[in-house]
Amino acid sequence: MKRLMLFVLLGLLMTSCSPEDDGPNIEYGLAPITDSEFPAYFEAGKNYDIKLTYKLPSSCHNFVGFDGGREDINSQEFFIYALTTRNLDRTDCDTEDAELTNFSTIRNFMISENVSEDEVFIFNLWIENDAEGNPVYETIEIPVGETDLEPAS
Repeated sequence: MKRLMLFVLLGLLMTSCSPEDDGPNIEYGLAPITDSEFPAYFEAGKNYDIKLTYKLPSSCHNFVGFDGGREDINSQEFFIYALTTRNLDRTDCDTEDAELTNFSTIRNFMISENVSEDEVFIFNLWIENDAEGNPVYETIEIPVGETDLEPAS
């Protein structure tokens, strides 16, 4: 959460400009993560690619990448955001374009060799802010080690 606040502050600083500024007027924001592909379980000492699908707010938005992290370095709970930019000088923005939904992959998400078989990794994928402006997440829990449970479909 601290990283998100830093990102928002950085975005505000970068979008402020003087009347003499002729550069592009850029707005930073987030795109909802609409789908994900995780393994049924993690194995200690292995790397994983995690595919995330996001939907841009309009055709004037560009995907920048994924950001996030943990609130506590010792936690296995992660918060993930799809970052966007938008050139505010553009006015021809389409919000119904089928090409607004796309995917990208977080590559080589590493599971430490020191992780025990009873741990669970929790991924909070940002999907929107509620009416009060609080973030709303889809939560995905991935255990370490094989389980008797059938993978979710």
